[in-house]
Amino acid sequence: MTTITRATTTAALCAAVLLTGTACTSGSGDAPKTSAKKSAPAKPVHTADDDAVQVVAGETVTKAPKIERKTIASFANGQFGRAIPFKGGLRKGTLGIALNCEGKGTVKVEVSYRAWTFTEECVPGKVASIYNETEVSEAHPDAYLQVTGTSGVRWSVSAGQ
Repeated sequence: MTTITRATTTAALCAAVLLTGTACTSGSGDAPKTSAKKSAPAKPVHTADDDAVQVVAGETVTKAPKIERKTIASFANGQFGRAIPFKGGLRKGTLGIALNCEGKGTVKVEVSYRAWTFTEECVPGKVASIYNETEVSEAHPDAYLQVTGTSGVRWSVSAGQ
């Protein structure tokens, strides 16, 4: 096999291997060297069906959802919009947010210091639940959570680090 063909074949194999998240390098000195890190899996509560609403037994909008992190913001039985400050601000590290909602419409959750938002579709007579995480790269002492629901929707939310 010639050097050009070997480099082309190696590059094609690297591209295929990168899709699986493994590292790859070329044996010859003239082909590009590539590596990729395997990222941590996302932790959404939604099912695989994008239109499906995750309903969790025992969840309610009259109490803030329980999360496995130290709670730094929470609110229960919310309607319409509310700014909820993070107690002590945001620290570097993982921020987890759990949201429950009930009624016909949507609830949008936004973290104030950055462009990170998510929206949950709510249904009448059932409590829909979602949990999302994001990494906070630097501390933000004045950050807050902005939660906005459409008319007819009640919600509860908890955030923790």
